[in-house]
Amino acid sequence: MKVEYICATCGSNHISRDAWADWDSATQQWVLGAVFDYAHCHRCEGETSLDERTIGAEGKTPPADVE
Repeated sequence: MKVEYICATCGSNHISRDAWADWDSATQQWVLGAVFDYAHCHRCEGETSLDERTIGAEGKTPPADVE
């Protein structure tokens, strides 16, 4: 079962989370180190809480609603 996160206020999936990325010298890539509680909705233009929803069986999700 696949899931996605959406804004609890407006339902948009155009959201971001506050996180740290750590440099991995061996792979020469940034690796996600930690994810924090702060979430931002780009549609609402502010802090939000997130809801989780199941993505359809085919694993497709609608494109982010960029405005």
